Amino acid sequence: MESIPLLILYLAVPSLLISAFRQLLSWRKNGGRSGKVFPGPQQFPVIGRVHDLDRFCMWKKFKEWADIHGPIYRTSMLGQQFIIVSDEKIAEELLVKRGNKYSGRPQIRALFDHKTGPGYVALMDRQDYWKEQRKWVHAAMADFHRHHFYGVIESEVRRFLAVLLIDPANFHSYTREHCGRIMSRLAWDDATQGKENGESADCTLGCMSVSGPIVNTMTPLWHIPWALNPWKKFERAREDTQRAWWLNTFQIAKQRYLQGNLPKNTWSYRYFAGLEKGGNATLQQTAKDEEFASCMLGFQNLVGVITIAGPMEFFLMAMSLNPEWQKKAQEEIDRVCGDRLPTTADIPDLPTVRACLKETLRWRSGVPLGECIAPNGYCFNTDFSSGVPHQCEVDDEFRGEIIKKGTIILACEWAINRVPEKYPDPENFRPERYLEKGWPTYQEPLSRYPNMREGVGMHTFGWGRRTCLGQHIVDDEMFVSGAGVLWGFNLNRKRCPKTGEVIEFDTEATNAHVILEPLPFPCDIRPRSPERAAQILKYYQDAREDLQV
Repeated sequence: MESIPLLILYLAVPSLLISAFRQLLSWRKNGGRSGKVFPGPQQFPVIGRVHDLDRFCMWKKFKEWADIHGPIYRTSMLGQQFIIVSDEKIAEELLVKRGNKYSGRPQIRALFDHKTGPGYVALMDRQDYWKEQRKWVHAAMADFHRHHFYGVIESEVRRFLAVLLIDPANFHSYTREHCGRIMSRLAWDDATQGKENGESADCTLGCMSVSGPIVNTMTPLWHIPWALNPWKKFERAREDTQRAWWLNTFQIAKQRYLQGNLPKNTWSYRYFAGLEKGGNATLQQTAKDEEFASCMLGFQNLVGVITIAGPMEFFLMAMSLNPEWQKKAQEEIDRVCGDRLPTTADIPDLPTVRACLKETLRWRSGVPLGECIAPNGYCFNTDFSSGVPHQCEVDDEFRGEIIKKGTIILACEWAINRVPEKYPDPENFRPERYLEKGWPTYQEPLSRYPNMREGVGMHTFGWGRRTCLGQHIVDDEMFVSGAGVLWGFNLNRKRCPKTGEVIEFDTEATNAHVILEPLPFPCDIRPRSPERAAQILKYYQDAREDLQV
């Protein structure tokens, strides 16, 4: 068995040496200098600056460099040029006002053909597949938001509260499954896919992450011959399995539509109705068209899991760590809702709940890099969040700096969210920054602000032409789920049963994926009263007819 890794190493070394030789020639040609105008950390021949980057929390190093070199600086990693931005105005200038030049996508080495194929709309270059899928998803999301997603979120929250009541210790996995069920119902009317949906999303993210396959950082290893390449074999099997799952659920939904028993409140119904309206009454399609549509619906459904589960878990953490704000939010919920569960209709009347949710995304961003990257252009973008780098598509000049085609522009969310002039006391959880006059992020009216979609301090969903398409569902789902948990439960610090002392944990420990989930942490979740526990079970019983338990 030892001979196989050794052989892989022997095959990889020549390609690594060739890559290093090319970078050394380029460095020598420029006299060891880039002629840059922007400052940046010291660069080294061949590697640029990678040796002191922690792949499990790169964002901290990028902020450290921002504190030294300013709101925009340049660095490189194994030949790939990066410009790191930690200022909102600069990010808007480059990624919004000049979006026609900075909306490309870098290559994710551990994936096959993601820039040209139909599988991952958010990872494509701006080509025909991307335009068609993005246009359809944008219209579908807007249509469903007008109806607040047809009550699917509210009914699934009833189930979520019931499982938390019965088995609170497993809240981490239940939160991901909860998000997976909502998206599976909206996509195909099949909540039973929720658990697999969450697991598939997690596995996909792992393959895209800097902490995942080594080929995402040591890209020459990707070119090892197939017979000896474990990364290509794994990814081929993973993608084939995922595509087959998406296609199978798509075809089942098609048969249900033809039989007249597919609910109208699904994206698949909307797609098939569009085909029928266009004259295709039998819904006959080529294999290529079916693949296109199944990937569009499948990916739309998958990203709705990963972009909400992590922030929701961080919200539970924030509430347990900040009991004073938990109490304020619960008092507001009790005053407005009384003994009934909060719904989307209560959004205007619960600004404290919204402030706690928005502050969670600032305090522990699910995409702390804003644009998640690794050496040689590895990146991830969902188009449902800002977890994606932008790549310069043509040569450009900004503030006297020549930005070459292929340069990756990274708006570092962790640093942007910690600019003290805009976010005083940035390291601490301070929802009042959105509720009290005098804070830089305060906006009126409180019936509208704060929210996840707009307003001061809202850049988690990306920039320009790659802005998130799922902001509305994040807003609704985070609100109804978060308010529902606070309505039903008290969240406290877990204590050691032997000593009675609070169990400490690292609040920044995550799975290190491109869109983060916190690692499982101790949290004591208990119903607020026996009467509230009984209400939770009754709500669940009343919703069982709609739920696919």
